Amino acid sequence: MSARHCILACHNFHREVDAAVSAEGWTDVSAVAFPARCGRPPLAWDELRTLLPDDCTQLAVLGRACLQGLGDPPAGFPPIKLMPQQQCFNLVADPSLVSEAIGEGGYLLTPGWLANWRERIVEMGFTPETAGGFFQDFARKLVLLDTGIDTEAKTQLAELALAVGLPAKRIAVGLDRVRLLLAPVVLAWRLAEERNQRDDAERHHKRELADRVSAMDLLAQLAKAREEAEAIAAIEDVFRMLFAPDTWHYLRVEQEQPLADPRVPDEVFAALDELRSPWAWTPSGKGFMLRIAHGEHRLGLIAVDGLAFPEYRERYLNLALAISGVCALAIDNARTHKQLVEAERMASLAVLVAGVAHEINTPVGVGLAAASILEKQSAGLALRFAERHMTQSDLTSYLGAAQEEASLIRANLERIGALIDAFRQVAVQGKLPEKRRCRLGAMFRDILATQGEQLAARNIEVALDCDEALEIESVAADWTSILSNLVANSLQHGFRNRDRGHIAIDVTANATRLRIDYADDGCGMTATARARIFDPFFTTDMQNGMGLGMHLVYNLVTHRFGGSITCTSEPDKGAQFHIEVPL
Repeated sequence: MSARHCILACHNFHREVDAAVSAEGWTDVSAVAFPARCGRPPLAWDELRTLLPDDCTQLAVLGRACLQGLGDPPAGFPPIKLMPQQQCFNLVADPSLVSEAIGEGGYLLTPGWLANWRERIVEMGFTPETAGGFFQDFARKLVLLDTGIDTEAKTQLAELALAVGLPAKRIAVGLDRVRLLLAPVVLAWRLAEERNQRDDAERHHKRELADRVSAMDLLAQLAKAREEAEAIAAIEDVFRMLFAPDTWHYLRVEQEQPLADPRVPDEVFAALDELRSPWAWTPSGKGFMLRIAHGEHRLGLIAVDGLAFPEYRERYLNLALAISGVCALAIDNARTHKQLVEAERMASLAVLVAGVAHEINTPVGVGLAAASILEKQSAGLALRFAERHMTQSDLTSYLGAAQEEASLIRANLERIGALIDAFRQVAVQGKLPEKRRCRLGAMFRDILATQGEQLAARNIEVALDCDEALEIESVAADWTSILSNLVANSLQHGFRNRDRGHIAIDVTANATRLRIDYADDGCGMTATARARIFDPFFTTDMQNGMGLGMHLVYNLVTHRFGGSITCTSEPDKGAQFHIEVPL
């Protein structure tokens, strides 16, 4: 729904407000009239609500006595700006002119009031024949503040003057006063709307970029697959880590025909066999089916169902579609010897990542520069507005520049996306990680050493209590991911805006279970944040996080290891994570 600013004025001044809106060409502004009762009886919010169009997102109310007693608007009411006037006629004429006319005994009129002067007199309790005495008691003349909106106003003034027996005077005031009064309100609203739209667009682009970066990090292991079975196992590993489904099925496709697999139920096979589009929802609605293709050539079909968090299925699907090209590349390279030979000519995964990072650096730099310029221009415009120096040309110039810079940012984000898609053209040799015996204490110290610079820069002390002789059989990379994300969570959230802190890690084990207690003395969490700490895409810092770190920790501990993880935390009392996994 488009945004609309509504300006409310009583019937006596509504035509002037409407004419000023039309004169300025404000197509996103509406003039709305409410009854001219001068506060007898007072206006009510429910009465005003019925007058507003459905697309009204902000409103201003002009008046004097009619605004008294309104109080604060009820919940759900659009943002409102009350604009009380010392005299209602100050809406159309300079206050000094209004005061002078009243001081000379003038009864002030507007073209809107005059257009129906006979009905107005009846509403006052008189008839045109009996109103003369009333007017003559407190006025010496009639004064029309002519805004030029009604060509019949002069004639109607003469008719009223004849009816009440008073001389009449006409003062041409035009619409300048109304336009001057309304322009700052409308320009401020438009500036706020532009800022909100810019912020929304920036957040949207950051989420898109974060999803792509996340996919690249988690797909690094796919580049190591040399055999198709290894590639499929790696794809399953990534999908289970990202989406935590109850069921996963894969069908190999050769010459456009899916091959039967006894592990795939008949109903799942039939649904996958009929899949012709890039994706579809599973019959249960709690998962999705995906076509893995290289160009127009189908390589495989994937079905994941029973997602741990089905309410995020659209986000899951978008992430799966983003990585489907890399999955297809891994499978295609495993089948094609020539592509494997080409892959072996590449130096290593580190060289590839460095090359991709180098290519991405330029559009990122251009985008940041455009965002910085846009920020400075916005600050300059805000300063001119605050100092009341902003002109219509200033705003027009800013909007034009903002559109160009937003286009530049979007174009560079699209370029980054294209560079990531180019990753489909290459593969890196290697094997999937295997379980091995490892000393957990030494491994944890190595992980902490890699983050030593960040910890030292923030004055974060880490105390690790682990038996040096404790050995387990596991995938070291999984524990690297768990501990790295726990420490990253403390640095980004727990110790945000703090210049020191402490982390304690206690590792114990018996014959059957391994227990890890992780605690920091940071700012802690609210009950709401604690309840959602393991939800995918949940973060309290949208500007710097994608909300997948603790979700990945949860999936590794519960789905990969078959263990459990809990969190206890209160505001200003740090956060504690308790992990137990079977040995």
